[in-house]
Amino acid sequence: MSSPHSLDATTSVPEGFYPDDTTCLAQVVSRGEWLIDRQELLANEIRAARLRDAVDAQRRRLPMIKLDKGYDFAGPGGTSTLLDLFDGLRRLLVCHFMLDGDECCSSCSAAAEEVSAELLARLQSRDTSFVAVSRAPLAQIEEYKRRRGWVFPWYSCSGSDFAYDFHSARDDSAMRMAGNDRDGSRMFHTYSMFARRAETLGNWCYWLDLTAHRSQGSRV
Repeated sequence: MSSPHSLDATTSVPEGFYPDDTTCLAQVVSRGEWLIDRQELLANEIRAARLRDAVDAQRRRLPMIKLDKGYDFAGPGGTSTLLDLFDGLRRLLVCHFMLDGDECCSSCSAAAEEVSAELLARLQSRDTSFVAVSRAPLAQIEEYKRRRGWVFPWYSCSGSDFAYDFHSARDDSAMRMAGNDRDGSRMFHTYSMFARRAETLGNWCYWLDLTAHRSQGSRV
């Protein structure tokens, strides 16, 4: 029989499960008692890693959607097509960045802080281009990008159906990241990442998860 604390694919985290940093401390036990609980957690971590590997393999087996519709994007160098955003590379990652005036999506910003010139170079060395796209006007994007000191390419899709066609213009559960592939000039949509899943793009979340008092009131 499995442990009452073991994981399976249906396990969910109950409301209020995570401790509040300011009010709650974990139980204090002996080293021996701690090792027993740590070994049980390790078994769950191994199960979770194996499930993650299986999910990753399932994602790679997803069928593709051929992209036949034309889209125009406004950037600092003028108007670009979706094919232009590949920048001659095989793959394209598109971050659908939610920006409205001076207000922006907090999880989008958290992920954007991780996108350094070094990360872009690593992606490019693996035949992958990265861009951000927003429905906001280009002037607003450029000003916000300048203030934050971000270096990644960021385009406006204002006036096009791009955000709507990729389901990133609806609500907080909307798609945040899209994977695309190409074969010559033929382009395909291969994957979409939605709200909660997008936290994996901000590595600092997972550093904090290693601490005892990670507040879970917000994931960003």
